[in-house]
Amino acid sequence: MNEDGYRLGIDIGGTFTDLSLLNPQDGSLTAVKTPTVPDDPARGILNGLALLKEKKIHPSQIHYFVHGMTIGLNTLLQRKGARIALFVTEGFRDILSLQRLRLPIPYDFRSRMPEPLIPRKYVFPIKERMLHDGSEKIPLHLEEIDHAVEKVLAEGLEGIVVSFLHSYRNPLHEHQAAERIKLKAPELEVVTSSELWPQMREYERTVMAVANLYIKPNVRHYFDTLNERLASAEIPATPYITQSNGGLMDIETAAKAPVKTLFSGQAAGVIGAIRAAESACMRNVITFDVGGTSADISIVEEGKAALTQSNQISGFPVTIPSVAMYSIGAGGGSFAWIDKGGLLKVGPESVGSDPGPACYGKGKKAALTDAFLVCDYLNPGRFASGNMKLYREKSEEALLPIADYLDTDVRGAADQMIQVAVANMYTELSNVMEQRGFDPREFSLLAFGGAGPVTANFLAEEIQAKNVLIPPSPGTLSALGALTADFVYDAVFSRQVLLEEVTMAELKEEFAKLSKQAEKWLDEQRVKTLAGASLLFLLDARYKGQAYEIELPVSPEWLEASSAGEIAESFHLLHGRQYGHSDENTSIELMNMRVRIIGKTPKPPMKKISRPAGSHAQASGRRTIVIKGRTHQADVFDRSSLQCGHKVDGPAVIEQDDTTTLILPNWQGTADQAGNLIIERKESGR
Repeated sequence: MNEDGYRLGIDIGGTFTDLSLLNPQDGSLTAVKTPTVPDDPARGILNGLALLKEKKIHPSQIHYFVHGMTIGLNTLLQRKGARIALFVTEGFRDILSLQRLRLPIPYDFRSRMPEPLIPRKYVFPIKERMLHDGSEKIPLHLEEIDHAVEKVLAEGLEGIVVSFLHSYRNPLHEHQAAERIKLKAPELEVVTSSELWPQMREYERTVMAVANLYIKPNVRHYFDTLNERLASAEIPATPYITQSNGGLMDIETAAKAPVKTLFSGQAAGVIGAIRAAESACMRNVITFDVGGTSADISIVEEGKAALTQSNQISGFPVTIPSVAMYSIGAGGGSFAWIDKGGLLKVGPESVGSDPGPACYGKGKKAALTDAFLVCDYLNPGRFASGNMKLYREKSEEALLPIADYLDTDVRGAADQMIQVAVANMYTELSNVMEQRGFDPREFSLLAFGGAGPVTANFLAEEIQAKNVLIPPSPGTLSALGALTADFVYDAVFSRQVLLEEVTMAELKEEFAKLSKQAEKWLDEQRVKTLAGASLLFLLDARYKGQAYEIELPVSPEWLEASSAGEIAESFHLLHGRQYGHSDENTSIELMNMRVRIIGKTPKPPMKKISRPAGSHAQASGRRTIVIKGRTHQADVFDRSSLQCGHKVDGPAVIEQDDTTTLILPNWQGTADQAGNLIIERKESGR
């Protein structure tokens, strides 16, 4: 790594803002945590920089700055976005209301589709029509654009989304409409559906464009504030933002397409988890990120994160390539309540960072963090790097009503809270395992986030995972993931046709166009140092009703020698090899052609400790903890004292600045050469 200056990765969560700083000269990492400031997230970053100053690291020494965020996601979830209008093809005014005519919960007839982000009165039909092949049937009527713009201005709206039928094949009318709007009302923000992700499916493409403009003002305001704060802090670096696909883009690109950052923080966590798994020589892991508001789960097979072409946020489809994530409303800030049936519930609502769990000293609700504290998993004097004091008496006071209702003491209520939260996690993960069809006994559970290592052993025991992996700095792994992410851009061309009917010349032509688009994007990112770049050629296809992603080699020899028919034949062979059957008479339908460019960034070296230590670590203390209704005498260890080869028998508590790890009875932890902690069942417990 030859880039001068420190490299800083940041993740802003619902409760804490995490910073991971890399010294490229010696590969050392410095991690700090500071409470998130919900009303001013950039202030939390400055507070983190102040903590780095205390460690003799001045902001002016930071020459690379990467940032994962939830600004756009929170704007969408809280419905606090811009007041905007939508221009659609005449006859399609109700596209946002009709949606897909499917119940969100198929077995619940009372479930309702999400309320559109734009009211119907602000949806304006425009006379124009493109056909499915991109040919023009009805020219765009510019006078209708002018009339609609006047109404938008009269209503005091902030921007306009233009989404016309079949614009993914021919965006001419959308471009003409956007130019006309800018001519008549240059103060209005304009977004066209074809510029974001030109893919078939009119509703999904429209929702994407609407969500993008809806969150854009809030995100741009935050970015402006961030740039000002970084300048005042004397940081010379250009900020980069993590994307939902696990890649990076510069802040100007992110400001234009903030919808691509909706899963920014979660994706960065998965990237960090993949690197941690690599250091432990693990290929198949279940990532388990538990923060203040939620637990996020993802699957990594053969060292690669599972990607999806469609995610859901509050019922809205987001059809761009993203790291496949499954979220549960069970984080450290999830609070306890009693439902109408008299059952104890934990989450999905969270107390956030302000007021936070009762133990923070402000809130009155008993959150999962309070339960951890009352069960004595947490050290109140060593929370968030010692920058926060926890008040046990406040936790007990908040838990008392729950305990009285359950007819137990506060420790019993806290223990039951933890088991309910773990049951919620198990239920969601079981659904994921069934959908993906994998055996959890072949996977390791990789836990991170502030609360992940506390609950991971419980969950691993329930799902019978192979083992548990706790990386060296799990509380700030998402920030490290942002720091180690590559630059990634996806370009798409939609075409619905049988694969056998496509000529190789057509494939080459479209891939060449997409490649130029991708390479142009990478050049615009202004990144100073790259360790290399590569292109992936992908086909989205449908076979027997199932969607598949086909990755194509890009060697010149392959391009010259292969044909689309041979691609189809290869797919049939692969399908038969994987599933034991294949019907070559069944045609493969081509849906999309995609190109992904990956600009690789320098990575910190993976340090290995060559000298194994003794067989068992030395405990620093001992305390009584509660696990599943029973009390145990648990040894307490300082994570920094664990050396390669050290073993820790459960029950045990392992403390470090950014989190706490709990090891259950009949399990044992071992420190490996990379500083990871591997928790496995004892032989006698098998």
